[in-house]
Amino acid sequence: MLLCLSCCMSTRGQDLSKHLVIENGSKNAGYRSKGRHGGTLWHGVRAEITVWNIPDVQPLSSSGAYIAAINKGAGLEFIAAGFHVNPSLYNDNKVHFFTYWTNTSDYSTGCYNKDCPGFVQADGSNLYPGEPFHPPFSTYGGEQRGITIRIKKDEHTGDWSLYREDLGGPIGGMTLLGWWPSSLFKYLSDHAEIIQWTGFISHNYNETSPSMGSGHFSRELEGKAAAFNDCFGFDENGYVFEEYYDPITYEDKPDCYDVSEWYETKHAARRHFFYGGPGGCSEQK
Repeated sequence: MLLCLSCCMSTRGQDLSKHLVIENGSKNAGYRSKGRHGGTLWHGVRAEITVWNIPDVQPLSSSGAYIAAINKGAGLEFIAAGFHVNPSLYNDNKVHFFTYWTNTSDYSTGCYNKDCPGFVQADGSNLYPGEPFHPPFSTYGGEQRGITIRIKKDEHTGDWSLYREDLGGPIGGMTLLGWWPSSLFKYLSDHAEIIQWTGFISHNYNETSPSMGSGHFSRELEGKAAAFNDCFGFDENGYVFEEYYDPITYEDKPDCYDVSEWYETKHAARRHFFYGGPGGCSEQK
């Protein structure tokens, strides 16, 4: 069963590309962490995501990857950022940067990018929600190209800020892209219960499912499978949380889209994993 962020109805015949498909969906592959014994109060999440051109996404389908901070509270409060191909949203098959939020605790629906009031774009941002990426992208067996992003709670305002790290910038080597105001949320304004690193696809019941990531399974590893690198979370003091991630894998359809083991180098300096799978595998029910 698919759970769309803004609905809990049957998905048959729906345009799933308008909603980010997450918890209990049938087309996600990644890791999530509740921290030490499920008790960590997460205040941020970070990763480098390798960016791939995904050529086989049909008009009502989508495919991409994101990082997210989540608090379930009395409903679902969720913020995410990443990349995707989503023809229905943009009227093209380009790779786009995206932001997303929802809050079902107070019956808000949320949206992609700036399609509704919510995400605030920072002045001087070098990447805006919905902006297309330009080639070159990661290539199979060749150079890997990615974007490094961080979602982090501002301990003074309670807002959740979004930063880009891979191009450098004035804030400790980062550039502020924007923020989700704390007023959007009831529980997430305090902390996140869960952080996630996720590859995803959605597709209409009468369309062929698209590729996820590079279109190759995680077992092909470095340079061939899509990757999340340098995966970190932040504690209530704003510091990188070094231990007790207890990452949990989730593969909604592992015969189609899977994830590798969670790799850590010495002293957990680098946490990373691979994910993905080919198109034409999954069927929408």
